[in-house]
Order: sequence, then C-alpha cells, then structure tokens
Amino acid sequence: MWFRKGSVIYSRSIIQRIRGTMDWIFIAFIVAGLVVSPIIAATNCPICGGGHPDLEVQVNDVRVLSVQWLASQQNIDGSWPSLNTMNAILGLQLADLSWLADQDDDTISLTTSRLEYELMTYLLPWRAECRAPVKDLTLSAGRLAQYMLALQSTCISTSDFYGVDLHRVMRRFLRESDSFSNFFAYSFGILSQCSSNVTISRKALRRLKDGDSRSDPCASQFALDPSGHSIDILSLQVMAMVCARNQAIELNIRRWDLVLDARVQCIISDQLDNGSFRNNTITTALAVQALTSAEADQGSWECVDAVQWLLTRQIDGDFGGVASTAQIIPFLNCNNFGSLRLEAVECPETAETVPPTIQLTDETVTFDIQVKINDDVESYTVTTIEGENLYFGMIRLADSNSDFTFETSESAFGESLDGINGVFKDATASLYWTIRVGDLDTSAPKGIEGLQPSDGELYIFVLQDFSTK
Repeated sequence: MWFRKGSVIYSRSIIQRIRGTMDWIFIAFIVAGLVVSPIIAATNCPICGGGHPDLEVQVNDVRVLSVQWLASQQNIDGSWPSLNTMNAILGLQLADLSWLADQDDDTISLTTSRLEYELMTYLLPWRAECRAPVKDLTLSAGRLAQYMLALQSTCISTSDFYGVDLHRVMRRFLRESDSFSNFFAYSFGILSQCSSNVTISRKALRRLKDGDSRSDPCASQFALDPSGHSIDILSLQVMAMVCARNQAIELNIRRWDLVLDARVQCIISDQLDNGSFRNNTITTALAVQALTSAEADQGSWECVDAVQWLLTRQIDGDFGGVASTAQIIPFLNCNNFGSLRLEAVECPETAETVPPTIQLTDETVTFDIQVKINDDVESYTVTTIEGENLYFGMIRLADSNSDFTFETSESAFGESLDGINGVFKDATASLYWTIRVGDLDTSAPKGIEGLQPSDGELYIFVLQDFSTK
C-alpha cells in the first residue's frame, strides 16, 4: 500500500516512516559540493528602528556574505560541522526567510532529510521503550528545542514528526525541574513552543519569569562570569518572554512586564563604550536581538554602535565559525530566535500527487522498473504521460499491478521512499532504498519526484546496506 496526499494509511513503525531522502545518501559519494543560491534578495530591515540608510546597506551586504558563507560550510552529507546542523539551518532561515526555498531540489531534500535523520537517531531508541521517561532521551531538552525551531523554520511539522508530537515531549521536559541545566536552554524550550503558538503551561511560564531568583530578575548562575554568559541567558529570557507575552497576559501571570523590563535594563546596563556587550560577538548579537525584540527605547542604549561593532567582527561573512555565525546572523535580517511566531517562512511548493488519467491524445513513454532485494529481482513495465516524474509512474504501476506496492512519507518538500513490496528501509541497520538508472553502477541524480523517465529507460530500486560505507 502506498501513500497518496491526504492518505491515512501509514506504517506503524517509526523506522518505516523516517523520511529521508537519506535514500539519497549516495549523493555524498558522487557530488563534490552543494549549490549555494547566487542571489539573496535584499530585505526591508529597519536596523535600530530605521532612519539609518547607510547602515542598513552595510548590514544587508554582510547578511548576504554571511548567508553565503554559512551555506557553503554544509557538508556533502547535508550536515554542518560540530553537530550544528539545526543551528545553521535556523540561522540561515532567520537571516533569509526564503533561503531553503530558493535552493535546487537536491539541496532542499538533502538538507531537510539530514535534519530529520539526525533528530530521529535520538528519538528511535527512546520511542522503542514504551512510556520511557524523557530523561532517558539521549538528547538534551535545549538541543531538542533547537531542532524543533529548525524544523519549524523549514515547514516541517513538529506536532506530528513521524508520529511523535515533539511539543508534547517538550512539555514533559518543561514540567521536570532538572531537565534544563540553565535558563538559556530553558528559554529555547519556551521558544520552541510559543513559536508554533502552542499553549504553554502556567507553571512553565512562571518558571521562566522567576528565573534563578524571584527577587532578582537579573540573577544568573553565571552572574560573575566575565565572558558574558549571564547576558546571553538574560537575552534568551527576554526573547522567550516577548514571544510568550500574550499567553502570560491571558493567564494573568503577575509582574510579567515588570520582570521583562527589568531584564532589558540589566542588558542595557552592560553595554560598553565601544557599543559591544562584554566585548563578545555572540553576547553582543544576542543582546541586540533581545533589545530589538522587546522594542527597547532607542534612546536608552547605543544600537547603532552595537551594530557597527558587530559588523567589524566578521571576515567575508564569517563571524568566527559555524556556531557563532548561526547565532549572530538573525539580527542582520531584524529577526531573533522568537521571530518564527510572526514571520512567514517561504516554503517550496509541492506538486500534485495524483496523476491524471491518460488520454488517447497524450504523448506517452514506456519504461521498466526493477526491484532488487539481496539476490531477488522483480521486473515491471509501466506507461506514463511524457514529462511525468518517476513517482507518478510508480503510482500508475501500483494501480495496475497488485504485485507492486510502495510506501512513501510526505513532508513539505515532497515524497520520500520508505518501502517497496513490503520491505522497508531500516535506519538502525543502515538499510536504505536507492535508485539506479540503466545499470547498478549508475546512481540516480535525484529522488523519485525529480526524475522524468524516457522511453525504454530502466530504473532499479536497490535496498542497500550503508553500514560498511
């Protein structure tokens, strides 16, 4: 049984539903690099409240460089160095809301597949244990929140992530007092909820407001740390409080705005004469994001000086590595880590997934499909309308031949092949369906929706073991 758009027939196993054009992992062996979109549109970003046209031009120029530089750091397997895949994607999307949508189909699929694959490697062992406590999840609550924000920024559902409601998981984390090591991570947890307009519990919001000390809004376990960690935490708390403000008001949580204003003032009081905060690039960028998100009075701090100082800290768009650049560049587009609640991310359009009836006047092509599992090979012939993709051909074959079945999983970026003839890919065993064209030595350059069969062509689906690669 295969999936159509709107189908309710899904595989029961989470493993069977891993999206991924990790079926395309062979791209890592045949592609020398990824394509970076050459054109990044200018944005209407009123830096420091507007009225600084020269500065806005400088900021946009650096934004373009930074987006290009960070995108260029993507590995050929779709990841970014040092476990920063989710941070890089989130930073890129906040710096350029159409960044992913503007990429070619291969880059879109590889990027989103890698993001989903990484998260599933944490979720699969945990989901295998029925009703396992969240503390058994080998992914910290803060990193889960960052994955959730990255998924949201790429139009991938976080309420039904292959059968897992990530918001429900996050609510369980937020309920447990020892799930977060500090309020930097806790604030990301709140942001992952409010950015999707998910209801946050009163207890979680009060904990965000109270912070490390109910009597001192600026208190932090890193208060005496000169590196700026206390300002980083305050900045994330401010972004989270701004994002969740409407919910806090509806729940009548007392002193919300008073605490928010106090934290804003604590951040402002730490600005140095050169415009920076603690002479730290990340700290300064987070402070700028927090203060602009809270709409702090421009007369109470030196926004222009802070931005100009930040612009001097990059070389060709690089602010000191992937992790640093990913955290810094949202402000170049007047965004912050709470902006997804308000911003409309541009999602690639998906094509209609029900092929039309073949008419007598239609030009058609006839091609062959083989399914190879170990030493067993099944062969089929199918006719489609000229110009249709391989996916439509597979649908037509399944409709006309009961011996051929397949299942795919649907996302905002198209269909991913999960199983053929009842045999499914298995992430834990590194088994994935791959596509060959003509012979076993020629890997297909695209997935099932990107390939357009020609008359007489042969497509071979191979269940391949990548554990030895």
